[in-house]
Amino acid sequence: MRRIVVLAALIPLLSACASQPMRDLRAMFKPSKGYYALHLGLQQFEDGAYVDGARNLQLALDMGLNDAERTEAHKYLAFTHCVAGREAACREEFRRALASDPGFTLDEAERGHPVWGPVFASLKAGGAKKPAEAERTEPVLQAGVRLYEDGAYAESAKSLQAAIDQGLGTKERARAHKYLAFIHCASSREQLCKDEFRKALADDPSLDLAPAEAGHPIWGPIFRAVKAGR
Repeated sequence: MRRIVVLAALIPLLSACASQPMRDLRAMFKPSKGYYALHLGLQQFEDGAYVDGARNLQLALDMGLNDAERTEAHKYLAFTHCVAGREAACREEFRRALASDPGFTLDEAERGHPVWGPVFASLKAGGAKKPAEAERTEPVLQAGVRLYEDGAYAESAKSLQAAIDQGLGTKERARAHKYLAFIHCASSREQLCKDEFRKALADDPSLDLAPAEAGHPIWGPIFRAVKAGR
């Protein structure tokens, strides 16, 4: 009789565990796919192993992170680029952090850093790209697109990357990354293709492919998978 009573008492608890609120609660404590790579990368950054740290931070992003983790990964990738003197890449990673979390900011010690502090402050204040800079870089982007359309993929990739490095608005930067993705996909570099599509979507989450582009047998399925978070 005591066993029957105990089992009867457990039935509501088991039902509660199977309810949607309990499933949502369990999901809150389930690590993201990239959780461990992220924390390894952060530790390597703190230890001064910047190359290994950056590799694991990017791996974490590729594997999948939640919004807060993604912002953190982009922030430390920005730090890594800044300390290596790659200011354009540093700015781009800060932009991605802000795209992931528009309210993102640095703490007091980070803001005071002599290298990345001014870069972030300039970006946050909207000074990352002036109209005159856009006038110089957008023709470089257009040249890259024309070279792509002409089938000169190597030269196109150089122009597209140069336009990104020199500074573009978010929509134009997303366009450049999209064409870089096409080039990598056409050259069977699937991982690099995915990386460029992720960068494009980080800059412009509403980005979609034109019908002709979406129907391409190589990059069409890859883009849909990346956009779906797979």
